[in-house]
Amino acid sequence: MTGTPAVDRLATTLEGLRLKASLSLGQIEAFGKAQQPPVNLGKSKTSPWFTGKTVPAPGRPFRILVTLLEARAGVSTLGVGRWELMRKEAAGERRFPPVAASNTASSPTNSDTEVDVASESSPTTQVSSQTVPSPASPTETDRRKAGRLLDLLPPDGSWRTWLRKAPTLFTVPLAVSHPVCDAYEELDDDVLDYVNPALQEAHESAMEHLKAFYDELNGMHDVSDEGRPVLEMSYPGTTTERNNLNRQACQARDSFLRAYKNLVNLLNAQGLVPASGLGGEAVPQNTQGSGPDLGVELLAGCTLEDGRIIHIPIGLAGAENPQIFSEPYYLVVKAANRSTCEVQVDGVRMEIDYGVEVPALYTFAPAGPGGRAQLPFKLGSHASGHAHANAAELGNGFAAVARDRGRAAVPKRVRPVVWTGSGIDFFGSWTDLETLGPFLLKAMRGE
Repeated sequence: MTGTPAVDRLATTLEGLRLKASLSLGQIEAFGKAQQPPVNLGKSKTSPWFTGKTVPAPGRPFRILVTLLEARAGVSTLGVGRWELMRKEAAGERRFPPVAASNTASSPTNSDTEVDVASESSPTTQVSSQTVPSPASPTETDRRKAGRLLDLLPPDGSWRTWLRKAPTLFTVPLAVSHPVCDAYEELDDDVLDYVNPALQEAHESAMEHLKAFYDELNGMHDVSDEGRPVLEMSYPGTTTERNNLNRQACQARDSFLRAYKNLVNLLNAQGLVPASGLGGEAVPQNTQGSGPDLGVELLAGCTLEDGRIIHIPIGLAGAENPQIFSEPYYLVVKAANRSTCEVQVDGVRMEIDYGVEVPALYTFAPAGPGGRAQLPFKLGSHASGHAHANAAELGNGFAAVARDRGRAAVPKRVRPVVWTGSGIDFFGSWTDLETLGPFLLKAMRGE
């Protein structure tokens, strides 16, 4: 899991409810498309919510999802209000702290936000030829409206970092397009204006440019079904026409980022931008020409009645209904390519920490379930791949070491590692034995 309690609690509760509701990600996506107006509940968007990789943004998609799951599960409901409290607590662990309640609090700047600081000695600040009133007692409604914007589109969020640095928009990661599109749909439905007229004028300009960029993104194709979690520029017929579409999208992007920066500068001058030492959610970075960038994750593989293997978080795999899943069980290491260059994964291993200086190693076999070749494998731009290890075999290996060396040799934690053809190691997060143990015991017992 993520190691952040509120995020883990939200993801575990959400995934448990989905399993009770017996709804697949595809069914959830279809339900969202059937709404009026349609709501984006695509697989690539909701899957990270169930695993704790990302925290849902506030707004209609999350509200509709939890309402659907509770209705289908037929269990006593928490209600949207309780779900929203869980979501806000998880979001607080991941990115911006809550907006300060004091009307007189000032906001230190963060060098990553690239916002201009209002001079304490000057009564006004000049931003894009607009005169900004001195930061004196903004209204509570303006504070709340600013909070909604900054929660949906944080200035130090990775969505903005990627857009600002991307040389082209032929492909846009869904982890970038989802926050932008969700923010437009949520903010466009906000009926309250800023009390401060300068803020309202800047907000309207930002929304106008956000809509133009939103329209460009909606004209692109979601190719996540092909294993690439990106939007891809359409092919209108000729290379020249496609280049023109890219130029148009880049112009819309640039105009929106300028309008957004002007608005954030105005909010900052009013003391409405909170200090933040936390970045936004991790998204694929444009690393063209700078080498591979792999994300590595440890999952559980569980066998269904029809023989298919599904991948789920290990914490859930240790407590699932035995009528749904059966042996054999697997440990799965998933590698996701976050760069634009092709990467070859040559090998996968687990590092097992026994509390000594050098961890023990377990190397995954080149052949996986059914003898099928699983290593090495190639990952194209923004693609993912995985390798399996028999969980019972690894669990019995832990037990053998404990028998040989005494109870003190019980492992404390494990982490997955993949290495590429160029010999570079990429490390996943540590998983403690408390989380992994129940799944390994289940695999060893054959339950």
